[in-house]
Amino acid sequence: MALPKVMVPKFKIKLPSSGKEVTYRPFLVKEEKALLMAVEAGDQETIIMAVKDAITACVENIDVSKLPYFDVEYLFLHLRAKSIGEIVKFNYRHAHGVNRAGVECKAATEVEVNIDDVEVKRIEGHTHKFMIDDKYGLVMRYPTIDTIRQFAAKNINEIEIMASCIDSVYDADNVYPAETLAEAVDFIQNMNPKQYEKLSKFFETMPKLQHEIEYKCVGCGQVDKVKLDGVSSFF
Repeated sequence: MALPKVMVPKFKIKLPSSGKEVTYRPFLVKEEKALLMAVEAGDQETIIMAVKDAITACVENIDVSKLPYFDVEYLFLHLRAKSIGEIVKFNYRHAHGVNRAGVECKAATEVEVNIDDVEVKRIEGHTHKFMIDDKYGLVMRYPTIDTIRQFAAKNINEIEIMASCIDSVYDADNVYPAETLAEAVDFIQNMNPKQYEKLSKFFETMPKLQHEIEYKCVGCGQVDKVKLDGVSSFF
């Protein structure tokens, strides 16, 4: 008689980018081991691929490659919560063992973060469609996990990341789809500084997985704030 299969619970979560509800399950042992091996390897590209594989295995009916990267980070963090636990513990010390008053303090303070409190932060006024001058506007896409992986592998540079996110250029009469990466790169490289600044602002203000911690040092009593950016902060 074959061994029975262990029942795995399922959960629902809404994607920050669209509000679409998806169903997911926690990691299995094989997926957790693959993630741990990737973290131990210390290679950013390997970690990103392990995250992609885990989400593909655990989330139903979703193409991870097409999701904005902040959706991927949000999904992975909640997968981690249901698989390992909602509470993540950190130890913080003052930089160089000295507090802001210049007093030596090497105490380590344990801080707990509940993953359920971590959200994708949005900046008011951010938009994926904007004018770069009086004539031309851009329609943008958000970076995907494959874009981030290519950047980690140094197969793509910052300008190419920006270019890969251009969906189309438009004016009062026409829409011009960005058909190749080379074409989009050339478009960016021929911008003037003010136009480039507006493009850069899109990336600076796009939604981010971010959480701020405030804690009191157990050694000197100083109150500090720490900002956690992205899913890598929780590994």
